[in-house]
Amino acid sequence: MADKKTDADQEKAAPKAKAKLNLFENKAIVLGVIVVAQAVVAIGLTQFVIVPRLKGGGEAAAAAAEHGAGIPAAEGEGKHAGGEAKPEKKAEKKEKKEKKHEKKGEGGEEGGGTLVDLQEIVVTLAGDSARPRYLRLGVNIETADEEIKMELDEKRPQLRDAVIMALSDKTAAMLSTPEGKKRLREEIFSRASELSPEGGVLNVFFTDLVVQ
Repeated sequence: MADKKTDADQEKAAPKAKAKLNLFENKAIVLGVIVVAQAVVAIGLTQFVIVPRLKGGGEAAAAAAEHGAGIPAAEGEGKHAGGEAKPEKKAEKKEKKEKKHEKKGEGGEEGGGTLVDLQEIVVTLAGDSARPRYLRLGVNIETADEEIKMELDEKRPQLRDAVIMALSDKTAAMLSTPEGKKRLREEIFSRASELSPEGGVLNVFFTDLVVQ
């Protein structure tokens, strides 16, 4: 009787044990599936997300390095180009100075040099001695630079004498026309240039010209 009860108990316990075993097996399968899924996800992230980003970052860093290396080179080229431009600027300045000298004696427009004021000059004009005519003249001489101006300032008496000599044969009728005034300016320019270094005199200006 006792044996039969034991067998019955064992038969009742067997399904429970089998059910527990099946539960453990199911859990193991689920865990295995989860592990495999995580592995697949990790591989996918590595292949399709992390690796492309790493490549993109490497390419960006390389491009930045190339750009950084290119800037000093460009600056160097600019400096080199600037260095080559200096002789051209000097040549351009020289050319402008020569053009100023070519315009000397034309009068009428100031060239931007420094001026030597010869102060007022009064002379008796040539003509009828019974009715003498007088000329009051103000003259400024434009020089190429301050150094030549200082030199001509010291020669002001010689310059005034040169102007007076240029006026010695002029009549009131000659100085009454624009052409006559222009010829007088050119003559004064020529005489002043003889007292100045070559190219030192740029122009002659009349500040006053009155015939009485």
